[in-house]
Amino acid sequence: MSRKPWIAALGSLALVACGYPFGTGLPQRGVRTVHLVVVGNDTFRQRLEVDLSRALARELPATTDLRLASAADADAVLEVRLKQDRERTLVTGSRQDPVREGAFEAAVHMRLCARQSGEVLIERDLLDRAEFRNPIGEDLTSARKELVDDLARKIALALETAF
Repeated sequence: MSRKPWIAALGSLALVACGYPFGTGLPQRGVRTVHLVVVGNDTFRQRLEVDLSRALARELPATTDLRLASAADADAVLEVRLKQDRERTLVTGSRQDPVREGAFEAAVHMRLCARQSGEVLIERDLLDRAEFRNPIGEDLTSARKELVDDLARKIALALETAF
């Protein structure tokens, strides 16, 4: 019988027993509910913030232990701002189809603050990129949806773990 699985299990147990924290520790700090402020947009791309706000409202309760609440009832306030976005051509095509493959990139700044004290609990800059390939039916619209969903998932992960 190999000793490796036992050594790994004992090592994990030792880390937990020694009190090393896993995750953000929000429940231990009394944060169980969050108010999601409508996503801000510092870019020129219109309505991307609306899509990201909707995706976050779906993702947070599904992925984290946090519940959405009104501003008056929440333990913390989540602010998200779109800071940059960019379209890139990865592979050029023909005159009729100038972009065969492309990418849509965006950067967001997120901050979670305690509602009562205003203390910043978590603050991160997150980036994501979604690629699209016209020959298989993808386009900038499908890349935009993928990007928004991925950013919402990354924000939720940043709230749930030490991401």
